[in-house]
Amino acid sequence: MQNVSAGVRQGLLLVAVAWLAPIGSTLFAPVLPQMIAHFSDVPRAELLAPLALVTPALFVALLAPLAGILADRTGRKHLLLAALALYAAAGIAPHWIDNLYGIILSRVVVGIAEAGVMTASTALICDYFAGERRAHWLSVQFGSASLVATFCFMLAGFLGGYDWRAPFLVYGATALFIPLVLMLIFEPAPVAPEARALVREERAGGLFTPRFIACLALTLLCGMLFYVTPVHISLVLSERGFTDAGMLGLASAIGSIGVVVGAVAFRLQSKRSIGALLVVAMAAQAVGYAVLYTQPSWAAGAIGMFINNIGCGISLPLVLAFTMSNLRSDYRGRASGIWTSMFFVGQFVCPIGVNVVAAASGGMVAAMAAFAGITLSAALVFMTGLIFGHSFKEPATPGRDIMPVH
Repeated sequence: MQNVSAGVRQGLLLVAVAWLAPIGSTLFAPVLPQMIAHFSDVPRAELLAPLALVTPALFVALLAPLAGILADRTGRKHLLLAALALYAAAGIAPHWIDNLYGIILSRVVVGIAEAGVMTASTALICDYFAGERRAHWLSVQFGSASLVATFCFMLAGFLGGYDWRAPFLVYGATALFIPLVLMLIFEPAPVAPEARALVREERAGGLFTPRFIACLALTLLCGMLFYVTPVHISLVLSERGFTDAGMLGLASAIGSIGVVVGAVAFRLQSKRSIGALLVVAMAAQAVGYAVLYTQPSWAAGAIGMFINNIGCGISLPLVLAFTMSNLRSDYRGRASGIWTSMFFVGQFVCPIGVNVVAAASGGMVAAMAAFAGITLSAALVFMTGLIFGHSFKEPATPGRDIMPVH
């Protein structure tokens, strides 16, 4: 334990480390067609190759709670260093592996490493910063991740033009984070007894209080909604008759900027009640879905995704900040792991849920109407809770928090 305080350098490094999750999938996606062609002699290669893409998300969802326990028991920094080394080694491995099943196995290891990286980095952000400073770094984390994902998608497409294996070399560069973590990251100091006394009620109920369980349910909902438009915007526009890959990519890039705008909005309004911010987030998503359903032009599709993603950019850092507030420091690792797990469960089930809705409603465009109704209903529920409930009136980032004392 070190008696030092975290600042901008630690915040920026932890935000950058959290980029590894979107990097893990976006570097892989553009080379799927070439990969399927290369392994065309493997039975069901057209199914196995996409499985390799989503495998990390599944293992993050399964193992992040275990990573949270390790973070609390062995230390955040130790877990982060081990996970970074594992991520770099397993991520770069497909550059040399010429076996589809071997590549899938390497992606399993990437998922295990991502569970450790995401859990440790999120726990450290919440350990190092409180109140508005925590809201700031969480909003930076989610907002910047969207831009990094867009950049990596373009980078992978460029490198994949030379060789489908080339994008995997970028994973090796993540090893550069290791010396930075060694130099800048420190274990949080123990919690002072007087700080624990501030949250005696939360401590008495353990980690799994009704409040924490409700936050996990919100995380699952917001995590699923977060991926609806980024994953399916190309299918929506294709049904409208826009099939050019460049135009579809541009629409996705424009729409992803909405996450940044939403994250900034959360940062500026983080002292408002969680109920009010949830109403705004869900209403913005409902408007975005409505635009996607009612407006047939390409520009309207990009604008609809942009508006929708503003709501997504508000909701996820909001729910994470509220979940991690007023927790004991020796709970934050586990809480971070469970939160990460729920978020990735939402990511994993999102395509399944959207496809079910699309099949029932008659297509991907019609599914946007259904999701407009779902998010509008959620906004009305949260508004009712804000009017009649107590918890929804709590500030999203309360000033009172258990923090390391330096």
